[in-house]
Amino acid sequence: MKLFLKNIGEFLRKYPQIRFTRNDEILIRDAAVKHLGLDNLNQLRDRYEGQAFFDKTMMNVGGLISIQKHLNLPIVDFTKIDLSDFQPKIELNGELIDIHVFEFGHLPLIDIDKIERPVFFIIKKDRITFTICGLATKEVIENNLVATSVEKSSKIKNMNFIGFKFLKHIDEFKIN
Repeated sequence: MKLFLKNIGEFLRKYPQIRFTRNDEILIRDAAVKHLGLDNLNQLRDRYEGQAFFDKTMMNVGGLISIQKHLNLPIVDFTKIDLSDFQPKIELNGELIDIHVFEFGHLPLIDIDKIERPVFFIIKKDRITFTICGLATKEVIENNLVATSVEKSSKIKNMNFIGFKFLKHIDEFKIN
C-alpha cells in the first residue's frame, strides 16, 4: 500500500470515478454465469473457479465499461463477447488502446513483453467502483517500470508501472 500511495496518492482525487449500478453488475454476472454454462448465481459461487472467473470478468469488463460510461459511448454488448480470455481494449479516434485494470492498494503489474500500444490504467476500488487514472503511451510505460517483488517465471517478466504523473487525463479525449 505504501508504494501505491507514494506513486498514485496525490493524483487520486483528480481521477474520475465511475460507480456501477446494481443493474450493470447483474448484466456482467449473468454473462459470466451463462458463459460457464450454469443456471444461477448459487452454482457460480459454489465453484471456486466460477467465483474467480466472475471476479476477473467483473474487473476486465468493468474497466471497459467505465471508460465507455465516462465518455458517453455505447456500452459493450455482453452477448457478443467471448469472456473466456477477455482482454479489454477500446478504439478511440481510430487508435486501439489496451485497458489495464488493477486493484486499489497495488501498483499495476505489467508483462514487459506484452507492451504493444497505449494503455488506459484503471483502479478497481471496490466491487462496483472504478477510477480512471489516464492513458500512457508505450514509451511512457517502458520508461516508468520498476522491479517488483512478484516472482518472475521463465516466460513472464513482470514489472510495476509508476509513471502516473505522465498520464493523459481521459477528459482530454475528443471523440470523433
